Amino acid sequence: MRSEWEVQRPSETCSVCGRSFEINEQYYSALFDRGLQFERLDFCLKCWEGTKPETFSYWQTRRPEPDEERKLLVDDDLILDFFLRLQKETEPVKINFRYILALILMRKRILKFETTERRDDTEYWVLRLVRDRTQHRVVNPRLTDEEVERLSEEVGQLLNTDL
Repeated sequence: MRSEWEVQRPSETCSVCGRSFEINEQYYSALFDRGLQFERLDFCLKCWEGTKPETFSYWQTRRPEPDEERKLLVDDDLILDFFLRLQKETEPVKINFRYILALILMRKRILKFETTERRDDTEYWVLRLVRDRTQHRVVNPRLTDEEVERLSEEVGQLLNTDL
């Protein structure tokens, strides 16, 4: 199963007008579903209001100080939204992305592991969303520890955070 995808770091410039973001300036980051990968584009507030593109997901963030320690710039609800929206995806890249998001949400105690199910040659984790007790099945792509670590770093880069 393919386990990597292209990850764009925050560009520090608007993808529409090309203007560089100032330190601490607010801007929008958006993910676009391009089939087998996600593309991240950043927008200044003016261009965002002018275009409002069709996105997979988006969030408002800011350009940090040069020496500022990276921290979570997206909230738990956004991570959960990514997880839920990837529920029916079948592409290996998106299955891996959802698996990493499930690990993050379990670490944050938003999802709770209940059991493992096996169908054919596929293992599924049955997880419960703590807030509403709904069950969610996640394909276990059987990634190695190194792949989980690398993909977690890539998801962190995509979301502009340390995970």
